[in-house]
Amino acid sequence: MTLLTLCLAASLQAAPAPQAAAPKKPARPTAALAGARGSCAQFPSNLCVPLDSSFTVVPFGAQFGISFGACERNDDGSALLALNGWSFDFYGTLWQDLWVNNNGNVSLGTQFAAFSSSGFPVSGFPMVAAFWGDVDTRAGDGTDGAVWYREWSTAAGDSVNRLVVTWDRVAFYDENTSKLNTFQIIITDGNDPLIGLGNNVCFCYDDMEWTTGDASSGSGGLGGTPATVGANQGNGTDFFLVGRFDADGDAYDGPAGANDGVDYLDGRTISFSVGGATTNVAPVYVSGDARYDVLVGDTLTFDVEAIGPEPSQSVTLTVDAGGLANFSSVETSGGLATSTATFTPDLSQLGTHVVEFTATDDGSPVATSLLTVEIVVAPAATVGDELCTPNGINSTGRAATLYAMGSADAAQNDLTLEVSDMPPNVLGLIAVSQSTGVLDQFMGNQGRFCINGADVGRYGSAIFNSTAAGRHTYALDLATLPTPTGVPAAAVAGQTWGWQIWYRDGAQGPNFTSAVRVTFL
Repeated sequence: MTLLTLCLAASLQAAPAPQAAAPKKPARPTAALAGARGSCAQFPSNLCVPLDSSFTVVPFGAQFGISFGACERNDDGSALLALNGWSFDFYGTLWQDLWVNNNGNVSLGTQFAAFSSSGFPVSGFPMVAAFWGDVDTRAGDGTDGAVWYREWSTAAGDSVNRLVVTWDRVAFYDENTSKLNTFQIIITDGNDPLIGLGNNVCFCYDDMEWTTGDASSGSGGLGGTPATVGANQGNGTDFFLVGRFDADGDAYDGPAGANDGVDYLDGRTISFSVGGATTNVAPVYVSGDARYDVLVGDTLTFDVEAIGPEPSQSVTLTVDAGGLANFSSVETSGGLATSTATFTPDLSQLGTHVVEFTATDDGSPVATSLLTVEIVVAPAATVGDELCTPNGINSTGRAATLYAMGSADAAQNDLTLEVSDMPPNVLGLIAVSQSTGVLDQFMGNQGRFCINGADVGRYGSAIFNSTAAGRHTYALDLATLPTPTGVPAAAVAGQTWGWQIWYRDGAQGPNFTSAVRVTFL
C-alpha cells in the first residue's frame, strides 16, 4: 500500500469482498511519490472534448498536504473539485462537489484509493467509472501523460455547465508505460447538447491498451481483476454497467456474460443519464453515430448497438426509416441488441434523411431510448469548388446545399445545378456572378452571402419553387448564359462563374444555400 493510500485509509469506505481480497501494494518511500519526473505534455487524441492549454492538471495532493510536483504524478490519489454554481444529479441526489480519483473514476461524497475494481451493483463505491483500473502516472518517462480537468459554467459566462476529466495516455501500476490508455468523463447538469440533452454523463475513449495493474493479479497490463465501466449508486441496487474488461481484442457481449476486450472501447462514446431516483436505467447506445455521409451510388453500412445496463435485461431495437427507399436493416435482440443498416441512395435522394432507432428493455417499468441518425447524401461527382459551406439552419433543422453536376466543358453544355435540404415548396431564385472572388459575408442566422457582390445579379428568369422534398434541379444552357445584367452570352473557356440560391423560409429571409464556382474549360 502506498503512502497516499495510507493517508486516505481512514476515510475510505469498506470494500466488498472482491476488493478486500485484492493484494496490497508494497510500501514505497515518500520520494517515490514526489512526481517530479517527466513533463506535463499533452498528447493529441480524438476525444469528445480535445485536450488543450485551457485544461489544468487535477490537484491530487492538494487536499492532503502532499506535493506531487507540477505534473501531479501519483498512484491512487484523489482530488475534491467544487462545481461553480451548478449541481450534478446522481440518482436523485444533487452534488455541488465531487472527487476525481486517479484510478479512472469520479466518486460522490468520499474519495476512493481502491485500485482493484468491483463489478456493479455493489454496496459502497458511489461513482461514475469510465475505466476503474489501477492507473499509475508516476513514471513520467516522456511517453505517458497525466490527468487533466476543465469546467464550464453559466456562472462564469459559459453557455453550458460541464466538467471534463481526461486521463491522457495513462500507464498502469507499477509505473508500467508499455501500454497506455486515453479516456474521458464528461459530467453535466443534463442540458449540454454535446452529450445529448437529458444525458448527464458521457464516457469518451481514444486508444485503450491495458486493463489491469500488477497489484491486481495482472500480467503485462491484462488479465487478473477486470476493469469496470459504468456507474454505481452505492446502495447495492441501482447501477449502470457497460462491462468488465480484462483482455486484449474487441470481443464484447454486453454487460452480462464473459469479460470483454479493451479494444472494444477504442474510439467509442457512451452517453447516459444517472439523474433522478430511477430503478431502471433506460437502454444505452454503445455504438451508432448521429450522422453519416454517403455518395449517390455508394453503399453505406453502419451498426447501432444498445445495451440494458442492468445485465439481467434483454433489449429490442426497432427502426423507423420513414419509408426511405433503398434502405434496409436487420435487428437482433438480447443483452447487446444490434441493428445493421444498409443504404444505397440514388440521385433522387440527395440531401438529408432521418432514421430513428428505438431501444426498449424488459425492465420494470419498461424503459426506452431514442437514437436519431441523419444520413446526408451527396452527388458522386461534382464540378468546381464550394465557395462557402451552408451554415444557415432553416425550418427543416438543416442547411440547404447547392451542387454543380455534369461537365465544366462548355462545348458539352451539360452543367446542372442541384439543391437539397431547402424547406418544401418555397420560392427561390438563382444568383450569379462572373467575378472570381468570394465575398463570404455573414447575413445573420440565414447563412452567408458567398459569391462576390461586385457584379452579382439574378440568373435570368431562374425563379422556382422547391419540391415537397426540398429539392430543385436547374439545367444550365451554356450557349446562351444569362449574365447578371440580363444580356445572353455564351460561356467562354477560362471564364469563372459563381452561383448561389436565395430563398425565403416563412418569416425568415433572405436565406442562402452554399455557393459553387465553376471555371469553364
